[in-house]
Amino acid sequence: MNSVFGSDYREIEETTNGIVFNIEHFHVHDGEGIRTNVFLKGCNLHCPWCCNPESISPDPQIAFYKKFCTGCGKCQNICPQHCIEITGDGKSRTDRSRCIACGACEKVCPHGARELFGHRMNVAEVMEDVEKDSFYFMNSDGGMTLSGGETCLQPEFARALIEAAHRRYIPVALETAGAVRWESLWKVAELADEILFDLKTTKTEHFAQVGNIFLKKVLNNLHNLTVNGKIITVRCPIIPNFNDTAEHLENVAKIATDFGIKKIDLLPFHQFGRHKYEAIERAYCLKEYPEMERSKVEEMADCLRKRGFQVSVGG
Repeated sequence: MNSVFGSDYREIEETTNGIVFNIEHFHVHDGEGIRTNVFLKGCNLHCPWCCNPESISPDPQIAFYKKFCTGCGKCQNICPQHCIEITGDGKSRTDRSRCIACGACEKVCPHGARELFGHRMNVAEVMEDVEKDSFYFMNSDGGMTLSGGETCLQPEFARALIEAAHRRYIPVALETAGAVRWESLWKVAELADEILFDLKTTKTEHFAQVGNIFLKKVLNNLHNLTVNGKIITVRCPIIPNFNDTAEHLENVAKIATDFGIKKIDLLPFHQFGRHKYEAIERAYCLKEYPEMERSKVEEMADCLRKRGFQVSVGG
């Protein structure tokens, strides 16, 4: 690490750590300009449409892509827990009750059939990866985006990442659903240059389907962010037969107006993450749901634009 940061910062960055499940480069959504997205693991919501189910558990976990498995047995031989066996169909099977997600099987699989979601990383390690894109940040007004999971479930780590990014003159956007204690949210959001606030639904009875938290608390957190002067984009997933209604659109517009928010992202439901549910053996109840027609979401966006909002479809 460059010595300009001093020994104190170096020690903080090397000793503050958290669980990261992915770092993706060259995003053009999720904030201004070109972004590098850092995904923190763990979420206290359980949205049925989640496209990153590997983000929900706070712990590392092994995904298994059955179609790539040839039954070579290398994973079985390397597993320190002896929790992998080759079944009658010539594929490997993992006893997840014994798996410690050490990642040994991922490293020896020659066909990419196994993937470890969740690595413990310190701040310095994350920033070493993020800094690779500094040139693109400077030339596009881009930066780092902290996402999840729910970023604010790892508040100390997330705040340390933002501080480290700012020491490198990298702007930071924070994505959050706001379904956490205000103290945890503000610990991270206070330093963020931009907030991407995921408003899952605007109906109290619907919110029970995504988590054990009251919609009122989420809206209180959103309000507190606005009164503290944060730059906010409200992001709304649009799910067929759930919130693809004029009533929901009206509620979103009212909330944004009341809180002085001008930017809204509408995120159409898709099936891109479907294969991950099978890979981590998590039930997926929206298999038969059609993807949201972009034309319909564009119509919804136009309705909001006519009311003076800056609206993007897809982030």
